[in-house]
Amino acid sequence: MLIRQVLRVLIALPLLAVASSSAQECDKEFDSTYDLIQEVIFEGKGCTSVTCHSGPTPSGGLDLTAEVSYEQLLDVNSQTVPGVGSGALKRVVPINKANSILWLNLAAPLLPDLWQAPLRAMPLGGLEPLTFNELELVRMWIEYGATRNGVVPGSGELVDACTGPPGRLEVQPLPPPPPGTGLQLRAPHQVLDPESERETCFVSYYNVRDEIPAEALSSDGERFRYKRIQARQDPLSHHAVVIVYSGDTPIQSPVWGPFACRGGAMDGIQCDPVDTTFCGPDSVCGSRPAASLACIGFGPGDAGIGVGDKSLFNTMASAAAENEGIFAEAPVEGILVWNSHAFNISAEPAKLDIWVNIEFAAPEEQQHELQRFVDISSIQKMRPPAFGADLVCQHRVIPDGAQLLDLSSHTHKRGKRFEIFEGRFACAGGFNNRAPCTPFGPDDDFPVNDLCAGAPCESRLTPRVGDCNHDMRVEVNELVTGIRIALNQRPLADCPRFDGNSDSRVAIGELVGGVQSALAPEARNPQDSLLYTTFTYADPLVRQFVPARYLAPRGATAEERTLTYCALYDNGFTNPDEVKRRSTSPPRSGCQPTHCAEGRVAAACRRDSDCDTSPGAGDGDCDACAAGFGVTTDDEMFVLTGSYFQP
Repeated sequence: MLIRQVLRVLIALPLLAVASSSAQECDKEFDSTYDLIQEVIFEGKGCTSVTCHSGPTPSGGLDLTAEVSYEQLLDVNSQTVPGVGSGALKRVVPINKANSILWLNLAAPLLPDLWQAPLRAMPLGGLEPLTFNELELVRMWIEYGATRNGVVPGSGELVDACTGPPGRLEVQPLPPPPPGTGLQLRAPHQVLDPESERETCFVSYYNVRDEIPAEALSSDGERFRYKRIQARQDPLSHHAVVIVYSGDTPIQSPVWGPFACRGGAMDGIQCDPVDTTFCGPDSVCGSRPAASLACIGFGPGDAGIGVGDKSLFNTMASAAAENEGIFAEAPVEGILVWNSHAFNISAEPAKLDIWVNIEFAAPEEQQHELQRFVDISSIQKMRPPAFGADLVCQHRVIPDGAQLLDLSSHTHKRGKRFEIFEGRFACAGGFNNRAPCTPFGPDDDFPVNDLCAGAPCESRLTPRVGDCNHDMRVEVNELVTGIRIALNQRPLADCPRFDGNSDSRVAIGELVGGVQSALAPEARNPQDSLLYTTFTYADPLVRQFVPARYLAPRGATAEERTLTYCALYDNGFTNPDEVKRRSTSPPRSGCQPTHCAEGRVAAACRRDSDCDTSPGAGDGDCDACAAGFGVTTDDEMFVLTGSYFQP
């Protein structure tokens, strides 16, 4: 059972941290977030004791003393949890906590429904587990690149510690896979201006024909098959999408813009994109980054939005499946369209590099082709008012016979919770009849509307037997049909669903089951139907299903194959400092102030003087507005992502 109630703790963490640190006088300032983790976690929790991870024979071969700990953690295989391939667990994998044993071991005691330790949870010996703030400190460090130097924004406040100002955070390059097992693609190098945010698109050309073993090629030799993708990028990106261009415009067309070497010793030198060796091993020939939302209208205008099955890699969605026998395909050569939404909060220029490792699929692993989806059908649905909140839900129908491989989500910084339920949860009657809803109802802790306006939010389970017409209920005429099949007066083909145990006949027990379904239709249990919960917009959970999850057998109705997904947005209700403001929004953002951001904070207003604490005080600012859809992290989105396969 997922611990939904932890929401109150996680939402309160930033506010509590800021409040506690503001009045703090520090005796010691930490130069980096890693130094902070070393003292507070490794040393403060007893991990460096001689009975644990120090001394001549440290547990698991891992020495966590300050002089050597970092080198023994980053990209190092565990001695106690061996693994093979790019999906294997390591002690710490930058920007990938799910493959980091350190995270799994420390998170398991606090969040057992979300994370399991592969061998045993930490710390051992009856010591207290980490607090939520301490665990969040470890998560932030990993997801911001697990760097040795530099300060992750907000990391010190989590544990009442003083750190230097946030600085440049550069991740260690991703090592390429061994030859013959996979290949590595790199994005053209980018440099971001200080204190800036931008979404751009640019292209590069690749040709990996000579790197693909014959067993990984398609029958025509023009595509290769892979089973897993691992990516790494400097921690400056809100999302990165790599689109395999499928249009007809050649890479030499001037519509892509001028090409130059991006990064390395040849940086800035004009290059031919087809010559993939000209720029050297530390550089990529790429076009000039152009401002563009999701590459809409970029280049020749048919590059694609970068969602769904066009994307080779997408940090907004799954990269590849962990189930055996699942594979995906990509062309052996072509144009890559890189869509990067990046930001630099530091006071100096910062670099952004992206590495993508692709692991080949052996013949025995090429059984079922991976299908991805990014549902943007309700991307603009949320509208949390100033100093308020909003709760929105939507339905997604999964293809007939599909088996789910993973689910994830995408919101921006005001997305405080994202949940996904199995089943079509909808309002049963009332003004919003059949509208998507959450079975948990409105949140008592947030000022959100009841999506069903008093009516129940329900999802029926498929009747075990007897639903001949697939309408999720059993009626009298269907019971009569079942009786006649049992008496051999009608063929089973008239209602195969009366054969509950698949023995090609209808018995008394199945007739009784049909009567029970007719008299008392069974509703889904909301908690049992909850497949996914995440609380962190910048690091959403990717819920993997191993083995893959069937929603309903082949031939099921759309209602039986439906997911319900919901998100809660907080626009300054919990923390008034986080309210959306016109003064900090881009021009033409549509931000129309409705409430006071200064002076009489949260009061309704039409002009600045309405916000003055006293007439003529001049300290008011009518600047707070509702948050709506937009491409910056100060705006919002409501997106469901996932992958599946169809046998």
